[in-house]
Amino acid sequence: MFNKNKIKSMSADKYFEVKRTEYVTVQLIPTKSNKNNQTDNIACLINKIHMKFNNVMRIEDKKLIITHRMKVGYYIHITKEEVQFFFILPKVHIIKFKSKFAETWRNIEMKEVESIPIDISTCTKYQLKYKMNDALSLKSDKRNNDLLKANMSVLEILETGESVGVLYNFIPTAEKETNYFKTITYKQAIEKYKNGENLKKTKNIIDLGIISIKFLIDCINELLNTMINSSKNNNSVFLSSNKEISSSTQRKAKNDICKTQIVILSKSYKKDKEKHLAICACNSFKSISDDNELVYKEIKRNINTNLVQIDNVEVNYTTEEECSNFISIPGKDIIDNFKAIEHNKILETKAPKCLENGEIRIGTVKCKDNSQETFYSNDRQIKRLGRILLGPMGAGKDYYMTNLAKDIIDSNRGLIVLDYIDKCQLSDGIKAITPKDKLIEIDCSDINQLQSFAYNELSYNINDDKYSKVSICMQKAQQLELLLNSINDVNSQLTPRMLRYLYAAATVMFYKKINASFKDVIDILKNPSKRDKLINSLDTETISLLSDELEDLEELSKRDKNKPVENADTKIDGILDRISRLKSASLFTRLAFNNDSTDNIDFIKAINEKKVILIKIPEKHFNSKMLRNILATFYLSKVWLAKQQGATESHTEIFVNEIHQSYNCQLLMEDILVECRKFNLTPTLAMHYLGQGTNKLKNSILASGSSYLLLTGCDIKAFQELQVYFQKDGYEESDLTELERYHALCLIKNEETNYSAFVAKLPS
Repeated sequence: MFNKNKIKSMSADKYFEVKRTEYVTVQLIPTKSNKNNQTDNIACLINKIHMKFNNVMRIEDKKLIITHRMKVGYYIHITKEEVQFFFILPKVHIIKFKSKFAETWRNIEMKEVESIPIDISTCTKYQLKYKMNDALSLKSDKRNNDLLKANMSVLEILETGESVGVLYNFIPTAEKETNYFKTITYKQAIEKYKNGENLKKTKNIIDLGIISIKFLIDCINELLNTMINSSKNNNSVFLSSNKEISSSTQRKAKNDICKTQIVILSKSYKKDKEKHLAICACNSFKSISDDNELVYKEIKRNINTNLVQIDNVEVNYTTEEECSNFISIPGKDIIDNFKAIEHNKILETKAPKCLENGEIRIGTVKCKDNSQETFYSNDRQIKRLGRILLGPMGAGKDYYMTNLAKDIIDSNRGLIVLDYIDKCQLSDGIKAITPKDKLIEIDCSDINQLQSFAYNELSYNINDDKYSKVSICMQKAQQLELLLNSINDVNSQLTPRMLRYLYAAATVMFYKKINASFKDVIDILKNPSKRDKLINSLDTETISLLSDELEDLEELSKRDKNKPVENADTKIDGILDRISRLKSASLFTRLAFNNDSTDNIDFIKAINEKKVILIKIPEKHFNSKMLRNILATFYLSKVWLAKQQGATESHTEIFVNEIHQSYNCQLLMEDILVECRKFNLTPTLAMHYLGQGTNKLKNSILASGSSYLLLTGCDIKAFQELQVYFQKDGYEESDLTELERYHALCLIKNEETNYSAFVAKLPS
């Protein structure tokens, strides 16, 4: 018969649940800016994941929950081709550790990988354990990276296909265990150490012999002290010890314990080479020997690294401070010495959020695994400040400005390009991307496009009052002074007296004929008959209004009753010398000197219509630096004058490539840079380095709130001039020297942080 009371089985998972810890392997990729002076904070965090017993075993809803304890692993993988660094972390705490890594190593890159790149089961394995009692410390100095540097020395004997690994297994330690170590274990061991007792964990025959001799001497001391009835403390002379402990051991009493197991792994095609590699790696730990040291022992059994405490490997009672020796990432010195170390060559920082949207591209910023498109600020005030591109030939300045031009055109801003470099390739590149209805091309080597040396931006209406007209004429005279000064000749500097005559002739000539040519003005100075004819054509009211100018002109005339009127040429020799150079230097400058401004382009109108104006001064036709200086200064002054005279309705950009080649442009740009914001003008200057220009130009650049792009190969002096801003974001000179081609170290003005530094790949 069947038993009606048959026992029924129930699933164990209704009563028990085992929660296993899931681990994630994270590769750390360092940069040269890494410092290891706070890595003990990581050991501190490891201790904080220690689980109390009531968290390991607890009852929930009548079910026993058993949670595995956790640990942290750190692995250094060394091959001839590369050196890599990995942390094995509990998945549940991954965010905490990543945050701590970022805090400890400012620019560390972290990426999750499947596993460490070695099969431990097939390797030769050695363990490292304390030689002395755990109370004695290894050397712990946060200021150096001695251990990591010593570990890297194995690279010298590694061959292709071989590898060495250093695996640290950190076991979180309970506060109770730490306190017991400090108050009991440490104190007892240090007392013995100071008394000269042998604290070696494993004693050999010699150690045992010394202990025996010491014991014998102590017995003799006791006997002698008894026989002479003397105090032991005063007469124990046969053996005395007053051994001092190191500063690291002293600090061990104040630091928390974070237990460590250390396994050295090696792999080679030859078994004897495997052992040799492993022993070399073990010996590198002598670099941190102090009162204590680490000695090696081969592990002949299989080990399970998934366990919290790896079996068959001794545990070392290391402090968090001692662990800082092990938790180490290479910085500049080590990376420079050992080229195999995988690292990010430059510091990677994000651009501020305000630069993620805009019209004019800076470039693509890579930060860790993320890419960020960046733009110049769209802030109403900041977007009108200048940009400075610094880099050598071939760094990509022209390429970058061409892409800038595309964005400028697309954003419906005006653009002026002042190009006097080589064959004007920059202008040609921008011309190719400019809609024809927006393009104005001024090729100074084309007589059909050449502009007269006249400032038609300054003009008056026929109905304006005479005072307004005279004011305009005087301003036009001042512009001619600027042009004459660009014809540099140290032997014929214009004196104040010569300038007085120039102002007088120009004011009177322009009053009579607003579109007069530069030649018309000079004719009034050097030709007395033309001068008299002009003066005689003036009405009485005008003569009265221009009486000062007419008196100055009269000084140039030599009058004799019996002879025709002559000119006092010596009084204007400096002016005439410069004009002679201007006319004889080039056919194009002679034509520009002779023509009036009737057919000149109206820069005010063109700028307000947001035209792209390409001013080309090719070196082939203007091979004298003086000639290029004259033309460049003339056109730059016209642009600046147009902006001051009312061309402020549109936002206008102006490019000047290698401004150092035009001395007078530099003088003019000194004022433009610090005032451009008021006139809705954004200059972009391309130079090799800041010191290439005049000191005043450099000071104006630094004071103008400009943004800076230091392109690959840029002179290190440019970094030094801006060092205070770059260092705020952690950048050093090495970051500039390590830039890849078509990348730039950027220092960008913005509304969030004043200046932000980051590395960007130039847009294409």
